[in-house]
Amino acid sequence: MGGLLMAGIWLVYTQVHGPTSYDETNAVAGRSTLFWGMLLGGPPPLLIALGLWLRRGALTSGGGRRARVGHTLAVFGLAVAAIIDLIIAALGPPFFVPVVGLGLVLLAAGRPGSRLLLALGLLYLAAFGLALVPLRISDPLAGYRVYGVLAHLLPGVLWAALGAAAWAPSGAALAERPA
Repeated sequence: MGGLLMAGIWLVYTQVHGPTSYDETNAVAGRSTLFWGMLLGGPPPLLIALGLWLRRGALTSGGGRRARVGHTLAVFGLAVAAIIDLIIAALGPPFFVPVVGLGLVLLAAGRPGSRLLLALGLLYLAAFGLALVPLRISDPLAGYRVYGVLAHLLPGVLWAALGAAAWAPSGAALAERPA
């Protein structure tokens, strides 16, 4: 649920904000960039963090300490960033993106065959790397929109896929496990 919400809200947010770091403030449904940013950065990551927390046993079982540390980092990074975004009523800076990325990579490393978790972690780390590129270089390339694809759109789709596997009535695997 959180992943689909994240991907859907990002599509609206990018239309409101525009492709570069300059906020074009194009209102959608009478709401500004701040409102849509808060919606993008608040509820979806909180829902994802809640899902990760509720499925922590299945996600970390057999993964050892590395998986537990990775899980904790991912949940912490998602939840704290979301709470901050809700408090400031806007999409905040990506301070916790590398925490989530590292957590997901560790969680995947602790669970062989967890390609979906690894892909999510690498997307977050790539997004943070792009955020470090100076605006004078990234703005002409629509860097803000590319960042959004790496940090919100693609992860939203992958979170939705992970959630569908985790909550499938057939008891499907949370992450792809080798047969």
